[in-house]
Amino acid sequence: MSKFCHSCGTKLPAANLRFCPECGSSLQVSSETASTATEAVKPIEATRKAASEEEETGPVRLNVYDLGVNLEETVAAIFNRMGYSVETRKRVPTTSGATAEIDILLQRGTRIKAVECKNYDPSRSVGISDLRVFKDKLGDTGIFAGVFVTNSSFSGDSERLAESTGIELWDGETLREKFFAYAIGRIRNPSLVQDPVLPLCTDFVSASSLSLRNSQYVRLFNAVLLYHPYLEVKYRLQARRSDPTGRAHLVSDDGIYFVDALDGDIINREKTILEGIGGLFKKSEERRQSREDRAVSVDLRNIEPVTKPVLATSDYQVSVAEPEIREADAVKIVRFHVVEKNTRNIDYRIKIRGEPEIRQLKVVPRLKEVNVRGAKLVYVPKWNLEYETGQSRLLERNPCVIR
Repeated sequence: MSKFCHSCGTKLPAANLRFCPECGSSLQVSSETASTATEAVKPIEATRKAASEEEETGPVRLNVYDLGVNLEETVAAIFNRMGYSVETRKRVPTTSGATAEIDILLQRGTRIKAVECKNYDPSRSVGISDLRVFKDKLGDTGIFAGVFVTNSSFSGDSERLAESTGIELWDGETLREKFFAYAIGRIRNPSLVQDPVLPLCTDFVSASSLSLRNSQYVRLFNAVLLYHPYLEVKYRLQARRSDPTGRAHLVSDDGIYFVDALDGDIINREKTILEGIGGLFKKSEERRQSREDRAVSVDLRNIEPVTKPVLATSDYQVSVAEPEIREADAVKIVRFHVVEKNTRNIDYRIKIRGEPEIRQLKVVPRLKEVNVRGAKLVYVPKWNLEYETGQSRLLERNPCVIR
């Protein structure tokens, strides 16, 4: 592989990157190479046995880190695009006379902000002890504003501490939204978008207005309208199995799933039966359904999309995220989830030496039994509004589609 990006000429920080960290261009030499580089999602053991009959691979999922940069570099690039001067791993003096290392030190004008980054396994949340260490670091260095960024999630206690101390939190979902909102190489030209979009229910004036007593001291410094792609997938399952007594059992299911076209998550997914058994089958890559996911799911069900070009304005930036998940991959994601969700044990009764006995038949639907009628791409508009105050403190509003 070349040491330089073939598109922008940037020197690559490491070998075997899939995308350029500067311009986002693919570094794969062919579509065949690209397809082998993607990671298949592995369903649970029972599902894999059924799937082996199908000659299908698991669905592809992508995330921010497939772009070939680590967490600190990603966050630094986002803040740089937001207009901050950025220094990474900066040592600053403390009140005790020693120095403390700040992962990312931000400055714009007289405003200074410290950023702490924790690249944890997605199954591990940031706890209150991590927030306390960062809070103490801010106090020792005299830096007023702080942002704590993780690729995973925050515990309830850490969220409450952050709210009481004014520390801004970016979890994995927020990080992904920021990444695509600030055009790190993966954004379509808004004027060229012709896919269906949900109509904007809250205009810029309404979305940016603040109900504050001293709102004259607050200034909107960054306004982005991000169009986030989702894939609507309708499915129907009909699986019929016979137990050893010859009695037939039908497993049926139908509905609509909405797949995030940036990372492959099903935003309106429900817990599978196997996940509910003491959490034994809980998957680390599955995120908890957030309030935003639920709101977007409701809007996608109830609001009719329109087909019209998305245009930029002078009041705010418009970013339209390029889908990372193909329609075929979204269909695979849904099929595997439906199979996993409907895998179950069914009781049947037999007689042994004249005595009735209850046994169980394990039903694992086959992928081909999940009938999917294609996937429809729909864009959902989301406001990302950030404010500055005279005390150098950052406020942020990030409403999704507001009904």
